[in-house]
Amino acid sequence: MPTELPEGRYLSLAFRVAADAGGQTRALLLRNRLFATEGGVRPDVLSLGPATDYPRQRELLREQGQLVDGMRLLNIYEHFRQNGWGGDEPTGATLEDLSAHVVREEQGVDGSVYRVIYKRPGEQRPVIDYLRPDGSPYLRMPAFSINYKSWWRGAIQLVGDGGAIVGEYETPGQWFRRWIRELVGEERAFVFMDSRFVVPHVVPMRGRRFHLIYQMHNMHVGMPYRWDSPVSLVYKRALERISGMDALVTLTERQRDDIAVRHGRTTNLFVVPNPIVAPEQPAAPPQRDPNQATIVARLEGQKRLSHAIMAFGKVVEAVPAARLDIYGDGSHRKALQELIDSRGLGESVKLRGFDLRARDALWTTSAFLMTSLFEGYPLSTLESMSHGCPVVSYDIKYGPREQIRDGVEGFLVPEGDTDLLAQRVIELLRSPELVARMSAAARARAESFGPAACLPRWADVLDAVVEQRPLRTRLYGVTLDVGRLRGVRRNPLARVVQRAPEIALGPVGRNGAVELAGTLKVDGESRKSGLDAVELALAWVVDETGDVIEAPLSVKLDEEEFRLRAIAQLPAANARLRLRLIWRNSSWETDLVLLRDGELSRPLEEE
Repeated sequence: MPTELPEGRYLSLAFRVAADAGGQTRALLLRNRLFATEGGVRPDVLSLGPATDYPRQRELLREQGQLVDGMRLLNIYEHFRQNGWGGDEPTGATLEDLSAHVVREEQGVDGSVYRVIYKRPGEQRPVIDYLRPDGSPYLRMPAFSINYKSWWRGAIQLVGDGGAIVGEYETPGQWFRRWIRELVGEERAFVFMDSRFVVPHVVPMRGRRFHLIYQMHNMHVGMPYRWDSPVSLVYKRALERISGMDALVTLTERQRDDIAVRHGRTTNLFVVPNPIVAPEQPAAPPQRDPNQATIVARLEGQKRLSHAIMAFGKVVEAVPAARLDIYGDGSHRKALQELIDSRGLGESVKLRGFDLRARDALWTTSAFLMTSLFEGYPLSTLESMSHGCPVVSYDIKYGPREQIRDGVEGFLVPEGDTDLLAQRVIELLRSPELVARMSAAARARAESFGPAACLPRWADVLDAVVEQRPLRTRLYGVTLDVGRLRGVRRNPLARVVQRAPEIALGPVGRNGAVELAGTLKVDGESRKSGLDAVELALAWVVDETGDVIEAPLSVKLDEEEFRLRAIAQLPAANARLRLRLIWRNSSWETDLVLLRDGELSRPLEEE
């Protein structure tokens, strides 16, 4: 039975969509192809960045099969250049004459001037006029970068005929949201964001007909890649808007769980892996070269290709005829070539550069290597498996463990263990029988990640999004009135536990505890979700290890007020006692006490 998606407009936002883009863009386009060909909807891909080559990009994407019938690729600058500002009335202001401060003019692919860049004396940030085909400006805005280091200052001026200003926006997000509203009209819309850079410009978006879905494609934490590891500012800005999303969709359950531990297991967290379309197997499958290993990756630090090269030196010692081809380009090419030369591997390891035919090599290679520091959900490994090529991968967050069963479709190696990485490659190169067995398993495994499995999962997410919309909450604030918060030498409930062991109060003993009594009030609103849906939890968080130790908490809702009581036994390690509130899509938390070297104290912000 065909999978049906909910009715509505389907929009996917990106700053740039191009035929030579990387995995995130390819995944975005694949999802939209799946929706168009199997889901019965007509999705639009919306690009938010300035470019003049979109007619050519559409041609290339169609030639590659990434843009199919039923899909449109639209650009916000093209839209307003062609359609103007509708019925917006002049404000009475006119565009300032900056002709004395022209830095340069940039031409479009048709040879006409596309935009003019100005720079006023004493100002660092340029100002840009975007021009209509007749050479008149339709938009003026400060230079705008999606990079989080680039802070927005200034205003976006909408320019009508004769240089009359017909409107002004304080932020790019206001302009982006206007375009979405114009495209959608009064229809229901599912607005997908695949870039963390897009999220802060769109979320939140008012209106019950808009359902905002953020699909996270990459690792959101830094080293050492624990749930509580540092988060870059751009991810911080995206994740702090979770409550304004109808769905945050991760590619793996592990990443979803890490976000839940950090921000709370709200009702808008979902998991949908990226699908892979398995290529048709050649009628006469080529033989696999028992000496060949392959990598397809950007030559960047994240991919840690120096590990693969160093490991392959050990492979060559055991299998002198072994060869490693590395397809891809990047800023580390020179350094990697120097490493290859310094190890005397020039005849064994080749940097092949970017090659659209690189994936064809996966039909004949005996091992695919993946040595990244981190991934969101690597498509390269699934593509390798779809070609029947066994994978030898570091067991990193996130993805390889969810795709590869160690010893079945390939091997998982503890991250950084170049000795074992080399040994696993040697095992494959020395045993064509092992390669053949893993090849068949890899091909079958990849098919289980195909569109047929992916579309129903998306349908489930979108059905849940629609169903939960009336239950969404908006949290304005939480007031916690602590009547009692003190350390006690012995747990005063120990005797109760001994008499009534069925009461789940957690372990007790001679260690001390924290006694808590207080009330909590919630300031928020929801159309159909009452305070009985609020969940409260108490836990010790051990920052050194990342352990979270749940503590028993008694909660009673008395009219509009929650009454809290707890006896939280002290953990063996330094920790903080965290109180967390979840109200469907909204969350709040505070640290109540700190335990340091056996001493209890209040957090500085509450002293």
